[in-house]
Amino acid sequence: MKGNDAVKALVAALEQLGIDYMITGSYASNVHGVPRSTQDADFIIEAPPEEVSRLLATLEPPMQADPQMLFETITSSLRWVVRLDRSPFVMELFLLNSHPFDRSRFDRRVREEVLPGALAWLPTAEDVIVQKLRWSARGKRPKDFADACAVIGVQAGKLDWPYIEKWCAELDATAALAEARAIAEG
Repeated sequence: MKGNDAVKALVAALEQLGIDYMITGSYASNVHGVPRSTQDADFIIEAPPEEVSRLLATLEPPMQADPQMLFETITSSLRWVVRLDRSPFVMELFLLNSHPFDRSRFDRRVREEVLPGALAWLPTAEDVIVQKLRWSARGKRPKDFADACAVIGVQAGKLDWPYIEKWCAELDATAALAEARAIAEG
């Protein structure tokens, strides 16, 4: 099983169990921006921990869930990790936290074709930009900044700039937004 097949299988399991989710990270920026390779898939889920345990119990080899829930310090979220046997590919499931931006982007999610023939819930292009700039500003992660620039460039003329500017201001990412916009639109 390859990474994309594992993503499709996890989406199917989430939907079968009725667990609300969205795929974030590079998969979301690939849909709204310029595709790049990745060794992971990030999911935000809204479910009680016992539902997550039920989900993880349904996964079949080669998918293996780490038995322990972890606390993610960057996102201040609980997370679970699903690995593929004999593969560096991992899927991380983050429990939706109470931050107003995280709630907003989850509520605004849209159903899009994430992989050929596979629909899934994703953040909007605006929310991908804000989140990538948020991570870039906090963690100094060049790939997140590049992803934000790519989404701005590809989605030019379709973006809700007041929404993006509002959240970037609240998340201390205004300088990163100005720089990304100058690069993408320049």
